[in-house]
Amino acid sequence: MKTLNEAWELIESMNGEAYRLAYDSWLAADAAEDDEDDWSKAEEMREDASQEQAEYFRDEYGELSEEDRNTVDYWIKNDEDFREQFLAYYGDYFE
Repeated sequence: MKTLNEAWELIESMNGEAYRLAYDSWLAADAAEDDEDDWSKAEEMREDASQEQAEYFRDEYGELSEEDRNTVDYWIKNDEDFREQFLAYYGDYFE
């Protein structure tokens, strides 16, 4: 099994890929914020981008090898900081 540091690197990499895939949505939200009349729209767009990124992260998690999945699951159960960060990336759907 991988160390805690390796598990951190794994979820950070997964989140980086999820962000890359959702980048256009984040970019559109930033552009909407530039228009002072559309701040509420920009906030909604950010929420949508965040949900999109979480979906991509969940997809990455679902595609992990058994070894990596076991590592992540182990550290979710045994390290509170890791669990909190993982859940922030994964979203509200983790059981």
